[in-house]
Amino acid sequence: MIRDLRHACRAITRMPGLAAVVILSLGVGIGVNTVVFSWIQAVVFRPIPGVRDAAAFYLIEPKTEAGIYPASSWREYKDLAERIRAFNDLVAFKMVPLYVGEPGHVERGNGLMVSGNYFPALGLEPSLGRLLRTGDVQTPGGTPVAVISHDYWQTRFRGDPGALGQRIRINGQDLTIVGVAPRRFQGTILGLSFDLWLPATMAPVLFDGSRELDDRSQRGYSVMGRLSAGASLEQARSETNAAMRELGVAYPQTNAKVSAEVRPFWESPRGPQMLLAAALGVLQAIMLLLLLSVCGNTANLVLARASARHAEMSVRLALGAGRWRVARLLLVENVVLALAGAGLGAMLAWWGTTTFNAIPPLRVRGIPIMFRAELDWIGLLVATGLGLGCGVLFGLIPALQLSRIDPQATMRGGGATAPRSRVRLVLMATEVALAVVVLVIAGSFMRSFMETRTEQTGFRRDGILLAAYDLTGRRRGDESARLFAERLVERLQSVPSVSGVAIASAVPLDIHGLPTRFFTLEGRARDDGMPDQALTNAVTPGYFAVMEIPIVAGRDFSALADATAPPEAVVNEEFVRRFVDRGETIGRRLEVRGRSYAIVGVVRNSLYNAFGEPPAPAIYLSYRDRPAATGEIHLRSRSGHETAVAADVRRAVRELDPELPLFDVRTLNDHIEANLIFRRIPARLFTVIGPLLLLLAAIGIYAVGAYTISLRTAEIGVRLALGASGAQVVRHFVLENLGVVAIGAALGWATSFVLAVDVLPAGNADPVVFGAVPVLIAAVATLACWLPARRAALVDPLVALREG
Repeated sequence: MIRDLRHACRAITRMPGLAAVVILSLGVGIGVNTVVFSWIQAVVFRPIPGVRDAAAFYLIEPKTEAGIYPASSWREYKDLAERIRAFNDLVAFKMVPLYVGEPGHVERGNGLMVSGNYFPALGLEPSLGRLLRTGDVQTPGGTPVAVISHDYWQTRFRGDPGALGQRIRINGQDLTIVGVAPRRFQGTILGLSFDLWLPATMAPVLFDGSRELDDRSQRGYSVMGRLSAGASLEQARSETNAAMRELGVAYPQTNAKVSAEVRPFWESPRGPQMLLAAALGVLQAIMLLLLLSVCGNTANLVLARASARHAEMSVRLALGAGRWRVARLLLVENVVLALAGAGLGAMLAWWGTTTFNAIPPLRVRGIPIMFRAELDWIGLLVATGLGLGCGVLFGLIPALQLSRIDPQATMRGGGATAPRSRVRLVLMATEVALAVVVLVIAGSFMRSFMETRTEQTGFRRDGILLAAYDLTGRRRGDESARLFAERLVERLQSVPSVSGVAIASAVPLDIHGLPTRFFTLEGRARDDGMPDQALTNAVTPGYFAVMEIPIVAGRDFSALADATAPPEAVVNEEFVRRFVDRGETIGRRLEVRGRSYAIVGVVRNSLYNAFGEPPAPAIYLSYRDRPAATGEIHLRSRSGHETAVAADVRRAVRELDPELPLFDVRTLNDHIEANLIFRRIPARLFTVIGPLLLLLAAIGIYAVGAYTISLRTAEIGVRLALGASGAQVVRHFVLENLGVVAIGAALGWATSFVLAVDVLPAGNADPVVFGAVPVLIAAVATLACWLPARRAALVDPLVALREG
């Protein structure tokens, strides 16, 4: 083996150009695959940073008859912890908004309310002080303590150990800092980073009027745990089902129609996990297709190179070398090349993960998403394994072919070449097919992302400033939330640089999407007796003017202070088209969540959840009739000067409530850009991968064409000697190779179409891309075939006949 390695290194140094192309192409292919694998590791195998064996945790997810996952109530968690023995230490946690600081200097904090066994069950040790323990979560409101994150300790307390024992004001209450969480730990909701952990039993104190510790209808807690020693997943699911049935009998009002599923932590049906897992799976499949295409290209290059070594291998075989010896020699050469590519790929993967980690975190509702991947020894093993696999894959065919040649026939100048030519043509067709698949998918993602720059959204994007507030736990009743919104709008309308103000419960094109509600419409009856569904948003009067969404019929909502007008709704044109069969829309009544509303207006369609979506029916409800604790302020000002009014907004909110902070202050354009992250990352990857793949395809086609022509030198001489023109010779060989390219392109096109229809997300089957990619491949293939054919046609016929 050592002799083989020495020989491989000498052979590689004699073909520097080929070695450079192979190592570079394999390095890129292995590198991008390793980067995506590191992301999958972060989601599936290390979903909770800082926790050992985090993939062993399972979630218990309650599920309603309608297929909705409403999370657990605190009482339900306590009951499950008592009944299910297959889990060791079931823990509960809930994400909550917090307001940290003294009046006038309050900031938004991101916190988790947790059960007393939360930190022990995760196996965590504090960086400083102590973590929460069972005794802190026994008496409602009895232990006002908090644990802060390591980052919060560094940024707010400069890493001062004196932070222990200090008072921190949260939601108007004083709590004592008892510990600092481990450095890498950021919480138990994948990707989200939290500042504070508080005892769940502090809810009645921190959230005025909260009854979540006793009210089984108040859900929101996630429940998870590790399997006990000797327990199986089937046992855990059986015990969970039995426990939910018992609770359904004991508490029919809240649990009669609620079952539960036991899922691995990364398969959460709620939150970022649901989005990331599917997206990464598709991306990894595409990257593997890319690597297969690289392997096909490399195999063609190596086969072309092997043709020059027939004499060498014939001499070895004639001198007594066995066929396995020759095959092993060639395999070792190719594996060494592939491992060099894997080494380059590992370096590119390290650079890629480092660059990705340096991207500023996306914020959702003011909470940073810190998705951290890293290249560890498992990632290096994956890169090495891909390198070995690629080396064997593209090295096996030339190794088998050269080990089977007839040394006597080769040394006499003969030997059949047809089988080898067929292999090269099959490889070329396969490479083209894979290239078409990857380029179609890449082009579709790119087009989808680029269309976000030009697609008409149906609302104003420029000159809109967004800012969020959250009154959860700070005021009682809907009237208080409505009154706050009314006063805030009045104050902001008086700001000179603001030309329009509105408040909405949701923002379009958000990563979470607009909520969907069931409704019934006066004069419409469905055959199945089921209610219809539409997107909903609660907005204040003036929202349509601020967003420049035209009102095509009827009017805007009545004023927030108007207590005499009945509950009102505004619908969009798609709602009318889909649900209003005949008659007038204005004045009809619709019922949403048990309350009746009169339709007073119809507005133009706009985008709601995603670019490229088909028109969707939408219902706008008045903030007066459906006030919410959370609100998104929309301010219109001159384009490019949106952020200049942020200080005025903060001042207005502070004058109304000194302890209420604004958060997630951004322009509408920035909001849309931030929520396009799942389109932007693949699009940027494909901007590099697409041209590289085209170059590799051109090199592979050129290599096959050049080698095929070199074997047919005598034929070219005969054609030229008999009067064929150079153009005729070029056309013959170009069309011959383009036939193979066309077969491969057709197979790739059909495969791409199936993937676009059945696998890829909606909106990624772009007809322009499906038409352009085959044309682009044909152009590249024509050039790659024309170059060697043109060079051969310029050869003197006598020289060609002598060489043949």
